[in-house]
Amino acid sequence: MDTSTTDWRALNAQAISRLRENAPGPYREGRPVPRVISVVGRRSGRPRPFPVNITPVDGRLYLCSATRRRDWVRNLLAAGRCTVERDGPHGADTDYVPVLVEGEEAARVMATYLPQAGYEDPQLPFAIDAPVEQITPHTTAIAVFRLDPCHREDEQNTR
Repeated sequence: MDTSTTDWRALNAQAISRLRENAPGPYREGRPVPRVISVVGRRSGRPRPFPVNITPVDGRLYLCSATRRRDWVRNLLAAGRCTVERDGPHGADTDYVPVLVEGEEAARVMATYLPQAGYEDPQLPFAIDAPVEQITPHTTAIAVFRLDPCHREDEQNTR
């Protein structure tokens, strides 16, 4: 695919539309599951939805990116919270606090996610089947977020 002429916004809009048309699949340990996440734009202040895979590892939910330069990653870092659409009981949206992780935790998640992601991102600084030991030194350049549940105290502190 020629990325110089790719309309990423249009592709994301199509992916979001497809995800919203179908009921979200269940989480399964170690398997990426597509979801729509909404995060407040760092410049616009408006909700910005984007399609992403969420991967459960050791009972926790994670998002991965080959680079921290993507808009959704920068928005997530700036906002400090996000909403996963239709992720809760009875299809309710669920709020999370995204925690950027590095080191072995991030490397283990990336090593779980990448072989199943369905594509190889050209910005990855290592092979998709790289072992944790080869991924670990790159965890300050890639983005791995753990999605921690948002609690009432978190909501009150952001108002």
